[in-house]
Amino acid sequence: MGTINVFTEKFKNIIMAPLTTVQLETNDKDLKLDSSISSEWSPSNDKKSCSYCRVEFPDSKVQREHYKLDWHRYNLKQSLLIKPPISEDDFNIKIEKDDVSSISGSDSEKEDTLDTFANAQGIIFLKNDKGAVVSLYKSLVMNKKEIVTDEEIGNRLRNYCQNKWTILMIGGGHFAGAVFQDNEVIIHKTFHYYTVRAGQGGSQSSRDSKSSGTQPKSAGASLRRNNEQAFIQHVRTLLDSWKEHLEDSLVIYRASGGYNQSILFGGNNSILNKKDMRSIPFPTRRPTFKEVKRVHQLLTTVSVYDSVDKAVKSFAKEVSPERESKRNKIRSSCINRAKSRENVERPLPTEHLSSESEIEDDTKELLSTADLEISFDDLKEFDDSLTAEQRKKTKKKKSRKSKNKKLKELEECRKKNLIELICNGDLEQLQHIYEEQLKLMAEERNIEEFINQIVDNESNTLLHIAAQKEQKDIMDFLLKHNANPCLKNKEQLTAYTCTQSKEIREFLRQFARENPEKHNYNKAQIPINALTNEEVAEKRKAMRKVKREKEKEKKKENEIKRKEDEEKKRFLTLSDREKRALAAERRIISQSGKVTKRCFLCGSDIAGKVPFEYMQNLFCTIDCLKAHRMQNPLVLS
Repeated sequence: MGTINVFTEKFKNIIMAPLTTVQLETNDKDLKLDSSISSEWSPSNDKKSCSYCRVEFPDSKVQREHYKLDWHRYNLKQSLLIKPPISEDDFNIKIEKDDVSSISGSDSEKEDTLDTFANAQGIIFLKNDKGAVVSLYKSLVMNKKEIVTDEEIGNRLRNYCQNKWTILMIGGGHFAGAVFQDNEVIIHKTFHYYTVRAGQGGSQSSRDSKSSGTQPKSAGASLRRNNEQAFIQHVRTLLDSWKEHLEDSLVIYRASGGYNQSILFGGNNSILNKKDMRSIPFPTRRPTFKEVKRVHQLLTTVSVYDSVDKAVKSFAKEVSPERESKRNKIRSSCINRAKSRENVERPLPTEHLSSESEIEDDTKELLSTADLEISFDDLKEFDDSLTAEQRKKTKKKKSRKSKNKKLKELEECRKKNLIELICNGDLEQLQHIYEEQLKLMAEERNIEEFINQIVDNESNTLLHIAAQKEQKDIMDFLLKHNANPCLKNKEQLTAYTCTQSKEIREFLRQFARENPEKHNYNKAQIPINALTNEEVAEKRKAMRKVKREKEKEKKKENEIKRKEDEEKKRFLTLSDREKRALAAERRIISQSGKVTKRCFLCGSDIAGKVPFEYMQNLFCTIDCLKAHRMQNPLVLS
């Protein structure tokens, strides 16, 4: 036995010879080739018959009685197993010998043949004139209900070795497809749309079809409906672009369910024809490019046997009952409470004594009494077990702890004194402390740490305290000696934002204008572009000027509007004859200029517009014309 690829030269040499189909069968643990093919039986047209048992009946009553016989049920089972029927005499002999294991089908596993396993796996066996047997998937050469001759099977196989292969897989909103030339991928595509309801399964369209009157209106349902339409459109557009590859290739698909099949074969102008396609004959995983390549590899791999006997033996090993029994013996995680537990003999931890007398004898040998005198002379009074060196070490540790506490207390006291100096505004004392620290600290970095040190539990610096207490002179001293205004306390406030004093904030803004490159004032939250008092006054003056000009323009507009309203009122008081006369007069006066026209009802200006005219009267809209006719109805004489 060996496995080869359908595109190799070895496989092409095998199928060049004439091919015939082979049936592999086993009965009573003996493997043999079933060469006895029963001749076809055709009943007469004028009589009733049973095609399974191949008998004829004189009337329908006898036929109905026959269908109740065990002989008929046995032959019916034989036809399902693709076996020839037996006569009634042979059946009676089998019953006498107890050779019929089960007529109802309860013990069907004992009579299963290799053909039944081959049919279940969708495998077909082909034999050439040289005796070699090839097993491959049946769906590659024929459909489920299609009847194909041996010659046609060979022609199709030879054609498939030269054609392209296209594999399409759809399921759960996933699509994967690829076109193969021999074993190489020409083109492939995979994509996914959210169409399946999370946690519940099933597409949104199937959920909507179950409850047509109460379809869910959630955002997820709407999204899935739109994605289903987009998914169908995407698949059909892709197949349309692959039309040239699909026409000259063998198309194999997997689309479980009516919804997925409607995507491939539905629609008025479907590119694919289901009759010309083959379905994947084995279970698959989620549609991915990797899975498509795996399916192609399995379909294009065939098993070759040197002879029929070797094929029978090899295939019998694959479906042997030993492997099935081992598979059935897998221990389940569920415990069957109804089944009694097995009694397992386990050795006891100690041997039991034969009788109570033996126990008493042993205890007598093990137990014994004796009088002992205990002396307390070695006991002493409580004494210190530490040596002099150990005592010194403990004293040093205690002294170190006390020194650390004292240093902390001194540091806290020093910070409190600094806060009191700033609160009292004692600049001279602060300068004196600064000069002393300057003498002690050689590096400039250390003195900056002294200026920017944290002095309380709120993480405030000296500059924060000076800003809160509104000590402008101390702030000036600190800023000149590299105090950082960007530092923040626990509440993320800088020296500028921790105070509400306008004077302190103006002082900090002035410092920022005078020293623009010294600090990052955006980080310090100090507005650099703040205007001075003079600039603010000039800005307000300019705004007042603009306001006065706007008021003058508004007065002019109001005056023009007032005159227009007066002109309207005066025009409306005129009669229609006076209005026509006034229009003619103005037209004569302003022949070279602009002619003013007004609506005869509302008095609005209609110059430059196409008016609605009625009885030499002009109107701005059809509504004004109707209202004028209602007010002045025509009198027919």
